[in-house]
Amino acid sequence: MEFGHRLGLPGALSGLPLSPLVPRYQELVAHQRALGLRHIGEVLIARDGCLRVLDGVYVRRAARGWRRVDSEELRRLQAGQADAKALLRRLAELHDRNPMALRQVLLYQLIEILQDHPQGGRTDSVVSLGIDSGEAAALLQAACVRLPLDPRQRAATEDIEDAWEHGRLRRAARRATELPPDGGRDPYLIRRLAGIAARVRETDAALNAAYRCEHEGEAGDAGDHYLRAAQLAGDCPHAIRGLVRTHRPAEGTPGTLSVDLAGDSVALAWPGDTDPASWRIIRLTRGTAQSRTSLAEIDRQAEEGAPQDLQPPVGSQVRYAVFPLCDGRITGPPFVSRALLVAPEVSGLRTADGRARIEATWTQPPGAVGVSVAVTGPDGRTSHIDAPDGGFTAHGLQAGEHRIRISCRYRSSSGEEVGSPGVRARVAVHPWPSPVLDLTAEPQVGCVRFAWTGGEAAEVRLVEWTGEAPTPGTELPIPPQLPAPLPWKQTSAGLVPPPGTIARVTAIAVLGERAVTGPGVLVEAPAPVTALTVERTDGGLARVIFEWPGDAGQVSVVREQDGHCDEYRVTRTVFLREGLRIPVGPAKAHIRVTTTARAVDAIVVPPACAESLLPADITIAYRILPGTRRPLRRRPATVRVALMSPAGEPATDLPEFVLVARSGDARSPVRPRHPADGTTVLRLKGEELNRAGTIEREIAAGDCRPPYALRGFLLGGRAASVRLEEPSPANLVVR
Repeated sequence: MEFGHRLGLPGALSGLPLSPLVPRYQELVAHQRALGLRHIGEVLIARDGCLRVLDGVYVRRAARGWRRVDSEELRRLQAGQADAKALLRRLAELHDRNPMALRQVLLYQLIEILQDHPQGGRTDSVVSLGIDSGEAAALLQAACVRLPLDPRQRAATEDIEDAWEHGRLRRAARRATELPPDGGRDPYLIRRLAGIAARVRETDAALNAAYRCEHEGEAGDAGDHYLRAAQLAGDCPHAIRGLVRTHRPAEGTPGTLSVDLAGDSVALAWPGDTDPASWRIIRLTRGTAQSRTSLAEIDRQAEEGAPQDLQPPVGSQVRYAVFPLCDGRITGPPFVSRALLVAPEVSGLRTADGRARIEATWTQPPGAVGVSVAVTGPDGRTSHIDAPDGGFTAHGLQAGEHRIRISCRYRSSSGEEVGSPGVRARVAVHPWPSPVLDLTAEPQVGCVRFAWTGGEAAEVRLVEWTGEAPTPGTELPIPPQLPAPLPWKQTSAGLVPPPGTIARVTAIAVLGERAVTGPGVLVEAPAPVTALTVERTDGGLARVIFEWPGDAGQVSVVREQDGHCDEYRVTRTVFLREGLRIPVGPAKAHIRVTTTARAVDAIVVPPACAESLLPADITIAYRILPGTRRPLRRRPATVRVALMSPAGEPATDLPEFVLVARSGDARSPVRPRHPADGTTVLRLKGEELNRAGTIEREIAAGDCRPPYALRGFLLGGRAASVRLEEPSPANLVVR
């Protein structure tokens, strides 16, 4: 029995759909699968609802019975199902376009599910899909009657309407050959296949007419026929190539299609609106002698919306044709671009000159297999360099302007190596100074004398870098960036560095606006020691006093005495905290104090040495010898003054010895505090004491009545450097 005879509804199903025959069917399926639906009918029914699909699409409502799915119902469903809004909107578009489209798509999907279902021959399988049980048996019969499709045929049935809608006639014709000749007895599909065949015949007739006109030299008429063929079959390569061959811009047109390489992509621009939806961009890639020009449609855009071909065939020559569209169909002649070689150039080219050389760096395009460089000198000679590493250096060049051309090499699809037109630049090789080869520094007293080799015909500057000095041989093309010459005072003996200087002095050869760094030497000029004073103290020591020299870390003290020389070093912290005492003998000593250099391996400019002569330890001692007592007579006290000096040390310029007496009360006479604090009772000249060595004299107390106190003082001469040895204060009281 034929399908539908059991329904009791004659003519309800006059044919089963072999194809959904709706445009953008894959977009519809994508929305459906995103919601997890097996077929589009599941979005139309509630959880416990069901569908009728044989005589139109109906949904059952519990209170109202069956309701036909129309535009009003689809709008109501859109308002209640926000997550399915995109799918329901697409279904509404299909219904408005063709009221039978929903039933056709739904039957196509249900039959496909049942034919692929392992239990598709059972009515409960149909009911599980949400179909009314009254139509289950008939739908099973439909699944058995309709021709099963393999994956290739199924793809053809789903794509054929898209190809037809967008004027892709050749594609639609290829899809038609993959379907059964009778269209699976689908009346809608049969009509579509008939329309495709008729349009193919019309297109072929237009192409034949174009070929005849082109052969006869009528390019304008041939172009018109090619345009007619392209309007009928927008994907016909013969029509596209023919339009490009016969393209002639009309006089007075505002311009043509311009193309430019932008990195590894091609930017396109043409007059008027460049909305991608209104135009079709075709890329024509030139083939080899054995192959024809290939076509490719460009549908990718740049982020800012300007049309771009983001993946052009590198190493090939291309042209572009832009066709105006209306509803996806070509409506007029195209804009055609010039031929363009897709061979991107290097980017970020940077050049610099050096001593008889040129340096260049760049960024190589990703698709390039290599870079070739040609350098043409002032004499017109050209040398070729292979530079695969993003840069090159050419040595041995003469001064003057040099021209360079940097070209990228690409491998075309046919395996041939193609070179880009190249990026050109001009670089002037300037005269550079000869570098300083060696720098020496010879310390002098308070200054340093520099000498060098190299730097011929150049100005040699001595400078100090604020940071780390460049390595010798570094080329500096901008002399204003050089540090200023050393500001040291110039004398006939050399340069005088300021006290406390530690400087790395570098020699730089300068010629015009170019400079080359040379070697350097480390020079240190320690600050001198000032305000040196040396004085003897008890215990055979001498105290050394001076002002610490600036930031010096260590000071050296040298004592020369009795033909021997000893060195003592003291650090700043110890000196400031404890001072400095050194052992000395009784003989005279020569004390020299100098600052120690801080830098290692530095050329040290010796500072002025602080010197002091410590006299010999000369002592003048005196003793009071009490007078003898006799009846009715008392002999006055006697003082003994003795001179003691080291052997071999002459005692010259000795001070004068003065003995002063001062009376007091009977209990405790007051001791004199200075030479004028009392009565002078004895005065001995230094020469007299030097000649005699030891002198005894009676004390002429005069008006002083016992008890009185005595005290000796040294006046004049070397009083500060001669030590006075005094007896106990108790022995200096005369009673």
